[in-house]
Amino acid sequence: MRTSIQQAWKVSQLALLVGAASALLPAPAMAQDTEAADTAAPQDDATAAASEDSNVIVVTGSLISRRDATSSSPISTVDASVLGSTASPSLDKIIGQLPQFSGAQGAAEVGDSQGTIGFSGGQSYSDLRGLGPNRSLVLLDGRRLMASSPDGAIDLNTIPSSLIGSVEVITGGASATYGSDAVAGVVNFKLRPRMDGLELTAKRSITGQGDGATTSLAAAFGSTFADDRGRFLFALEYADRDTVEGRDRPFFANIRQLARPPEGIIGAGNYGGSAPTTAAVNAVLATYPGTTPIAAGALYPGAIGVNNDGSIFTTLAGTNCVQNYRGLGNGTLGLNISPNCRQVQVALGQYFAVQVPLTRYNAFTKITYDLTDDISFYSQFGYMRSEALSQTGAGSSKPSAPLIVPRNNPFITGNPALQQILASSVPTNGNLVVTKLLTAFGNRLETFKYDVWQALAGLEGSIPGTDLRFNIYGSYGKSQFVNVMYGDVSNSAINTVLNGTSTYSGCSGYAINPFGTAPVSAACLAYVGRTNTNTNTQSQRIVEATIQGPLFTLPGGDLSFAIGADYRETRFDYVPADTLRTNDSIGYGFVSAASGEQRVKEAFAELLVPILKDTPFFQELTANLGYRYSDYSLFGGQHTYKADLTWRPIDPLLLRGSYSVAIRAPSLGNLFGPTSVAQLPIGTGPNAGDPCAVGSIYRTGSNAAQVQALCQAQGVPTAIFPTYTYGISTVAGQDGSNPGLTPERATTYSFGAVFTPNLGGPVFDRFQLSVDYYNIRIKDAIGSLLLSDILPRCFNSDGASNPAYSVGNAYCQRITRDGATGQITLGRQGLFNFATYTVSGIDAQLNWRVALGEMGMATGSNLELRSTVSYLDKYTVAGLLGSPTYNYSGSAGFGGVGGGISHPRWKSNTSLAYGAEDFSVTLNWRHISKMIHADLLANPASTTPGVPAYNYFDLLAQFDISDQFTFGLGVTNLADKTPPFISASPLTTDAATYDVIGRTFFASIKVKL
Repeated sequence: MRTSIQQAWKVSQLALLVGAASALLPAPAMAQDTEAADTAAPQDDATAAASEDSNVIVVTGSLISRRDATSSSPISTVDASVLGSTASPSLDKIIGQLPQFSGAQGAAEVGDSQGTIGFSGGQSYSDLRGLGPNRSLVLLDGRRLMASSPDGAIDLNTIPSSLIGSVEVITGGASATYGSDAVAGVVNFKLRPRMDGLELTAKRSITGQGDGATTSLAAAFGSTFADDRGRFLFALEYADRDTVEGRDRPFFANIRQLARPPEGIIGAGNYGGSAPTTAAVNAVLATYPGTTPIAAGALYPGAIGVNNDGSIFTTLAGTNCVQNYRGLGNGTLGLNISPNCRQVQVALGQYFAVQVPLTRYNAFTKITYDLTDDISFYSQFGYMRSEALSQTGAGSSKPSAPLIVPRNNPFITGNPALQQILASSVPTNGNLVVTKLLTAFGNRLETFKYDVWQALAGLEGSIPGTDLRFNIYGSYGKSQFVNVMYGDVSNSAINTVLNGTSTYSGCSGYAINPFGTAPVSAACLAYVGRTNTNTNTQSQRIVEATIQGPLFTLPGGDLSFAIGADYRETRFDYVPADTLRTNDSIGYGFVSAASGEQRVKEAFAELLVPILKDTPFFQELTANLGYRYSDYSLFGGQHTYKADLTWRPIDPLLLRGSYSVAIRAPSLGNLFGPTSVAQLPIGTGPNAGDPCAVGSIYRTGSNAAQVQALCQAQGVPTAIFPTYTYGISTVAGQDGSNPGLTPERATTYSFGAVFTPNLGGPVFDRFQLSVDYYNIRIKDAIGSLLLSDILPRCFNSDGASNPAYSVGNAYCQRITRDGATGQITLGRQGLFNFATYTVSGIDAQLNWRVALGEMGMATGSNLELRSTVSYLDKYTVAGLLGSPTYNYSGSAGFGGVGGGISHPRWKSNTSLAYGAEDFSVTLNWRHISKMIHADLLANPASTTPGVPAYNYFDLLAQFDISDQFTFGLGVTNLADKTPPFISASPLTTDAATYDVIGRTFFASIKVKL
């Protein structure tokens, strides 16, 4: 495509520019990568990485450089070899498989994004502890990155993966060190400190079914110049991911059923008067072969439609089967009759992408130059362009976005059978409302384009005559987002055609048939169809200065400090298309314009107190204290602090504990983001869906009378209630921001031990085991009250949310129904400071490497076992407008906190690797324990099925062909396991936690020059 060619041209220009600049530098020595030594070998707590100054260690979670490698917070380290063990072009795949994380990519990379404003299409996130991408801070070398969207979450696609040396993950609050957002913890991507030479990498993968191919290409270059006073890093990356269609995976082929046939139907209550008589409908049906009379009362309770040949069909008529539908062979993808035979429906799961296609370009450069022996200048620039495509079926009209057809429309007056039925309704001249899948206007497609860049420059070094070091830097970043929505229809324009008042050339008068699937002329497509272009511009400014160093000497060593200040400013401006902003969209709904800004000034301090060292039972005893004051332009002053302690009673054992108070300030998207109206999932009956529908579990049992009274008080007509059916898994819903939000406040603590026996010999000289307990409690948490939570609580599903079954209940007030049809026309969900979350558990990490070569086996061979295990004790949510407190640990189906819907008690990732001098093979085992369904927490008698335990196995082999060439082969999901069914979930599974693609093969090659 021309767009792709233009993008490639821009990237090639950038590469040529950097290449020209590097040509002016002295030629580098072509040598092997000289980054820090083998990170797979356990250190004291496997947490530290050497900085460019080999005399100090930079530990994630602290502002103070030190010469030891201990950390008082539980930190897990992932090295570059693990990140390279997959061909995925996005980092979230490998990060999401770590037990401490929940998969966060599901909403952006699986399914259709049309129910959202569209900021997250194709983006890649990390979600520590399942508390949401916004509650763990993502850093690059300890510094904040430029966010791609107003919600503040960092798109991992912006990180240059080819330059990553390791990833350090802290559990627990770190706001005293880094500021807002570090509530669940910190994910710090650490670049390789230096390179010498050129490194080229290519990866390719494809699924066992021959689709979903991915390609990754990277060139990384490092050099020194000016007699080693300067260091230069540069990387250029390209990644591409193909589509996997929902119709090509049987699990998804029949989900998201939509009861809106392409021929259109006139639903109950939409006849412009009373319903027609059952007798009139049966009289028409009797003229068609193979039909059965409708068994109902005097008035017909269902919907009628018109086949392409003008004959009438019936659907949604209580418990009656569909009669005389003739459209199954019309070529509409996913068109079917429901298993209960009562409705015509379309499986939208066949339209969307199980794997969303993505194309990504990255460029990154970093220069460090020693101005003097004491002071260095550094600068870096990162750029990413990404493009993603989301797709689903055609838009559809509905009572909230209706096709209004007057009785004098010639497609009504010219159909005797339809006229005969309508003549039995009273009055006989009211307008009809047609619900219809608008296939003639094409499927809905969305493109998402991001241009994100960040420039940073600073000075660091020593203050002459002291042992103090300083660091001052400033950064500016910008994100530009363009979202194009195809396949929309103007509500006002199409209704002018249907009522005959259109004067558009080539599409005047009654030029569109509201019934059947007749094609629409090019002129009418031009007049009625819409392509919406939405834009967002976002910027971030940061200035930070820090001074740190020793104050004086204590028995345990130097008492060190760090003090500093920073300033951050973020802005955004979102402009939707006029069709969305004026609520004229049928396919996508209403979206408001939005903008906002936020500024914060901060002062912070940290103190490292080495109390004792090298004494009996106190080989080390160190305290680390921190405090930060943040002055927000929108919220005023906020205080955060921490107190950590490490104690090494004997050399092999390190005990550690931490306590902190952290905050998360609402993002600009939380506060000022656009409000939208779109289709939101509520699931389907009997356990989910509309509680008022026939077959719902709410309509039976001891509370059936109260449910009936509440349904009728909300707007379900008394005459319709006995046969009222709502066979759709979504409803029109309003979602959006809340300018009244206040900062969340978290209290976190952890304690644990690191055991490194150092017994010597080839078996136990590299053995390390760490076990840590963590507890995170968030008050005034910002959460989205989902419609799938609102509806059942309105009908007192938990026995406490609405015991009086009052229509004035807070949950029920968020639901609006059509008084004629009883259908939900609008459900309102949104963001509120309404909850308290408590998440606690235990992490264990084992690293054990056995030097086989020292045991008489192949020279240089070794066997390595790595295992990370996480046990989730509590995932407690309290305060949903007075509803009970539930512990969702060990359950699936609840998605009201961070968006993740699976909360297994046990998750583990274990690998066993054999390595020789020129060959290695690794078997990886991923375990996810079984879960009950969240329905059982509120109703122990619920029969909603849970999820069995899942085990995935991956295999990777790597060959060092020479000093310059490394070749890799691998396969993920060896057993080709399909995902589990999770009732009432948007995709009937958790696509972020479980593999929805199937077995995948990949190969890679790396060349070092």
